Amino acid sequence: MKPTHIFTNGCSFLSLRPKEGVNTHVGVELGKLLGLKEARHFGAGGRGNKRLSISTKVWCERYPEIAGKCFSYKPWENRATEAFYKHLDKTASLDIEQLAHFESLEATINLQNYFKLKNYPYVMYKTLPDPKLIRDKRDLKNKDIYTLNGLIDQKRYFRPDYSHLEYTEENKQHCAPGDHHPSAEGHKDWAQQIKEFIDANNLLSI
Repeated sequence: MKPTHIFTNGCSFLSLRPKEGVNTHVGVELGKLLGLKEARHFGAGGRGNKRLSISTKVWCERYPEIAGKCFSYKPWENRATEAFYKHLDKTASLDIEQLAHFESLEATINLQNYFKLKNYPYVMYKTLPDPKLIRDKRDLKNKDIYTLNGLIDQKRYFRPDYSHLEYTEENKQHCAPGDHHPSAEGHKDWAQQIKEFIDANNLLSI
């Protein structure tokens, strides 16, 4: 059975910015392109990946009838996790970027496993890029990150080594000078690319 609704969850890249004249976001545009009705949208800035994972699962469990009709969509967000660890360890003796990356991977793998368990079709992408890591033998401290990254199902991951922020900057699709959030055109452009990825990989079905 193909979905009839779309459930979206993400960071501030999935929120309206009416002051900048942006009254849409990628989730809205993707729903239009796929012909899906909106079931629920939880996009909000500065909450981090744990919120995405928890709030998605709680909503799906509370509303199983509508959740079963949904196509789910979620990008990554690392900043809140990084801020938490900076607050936790003011001495800066922790590797903040590494811990934030672990948190992001754990939340993503956790949510992907939940979707598979429930047989929910979904797609993911990154709004913000991960910390840049050196992928060679010298970088022993990050080998566990590479191991966990290998567990992510990339068949349902749009451009896993790229982010919407990077695309926005490269194509000058900012909503306002000095604001890194996408313009309305930037949301529509990115949504069209995700739609093509979904169609090419038959992601609306399990």
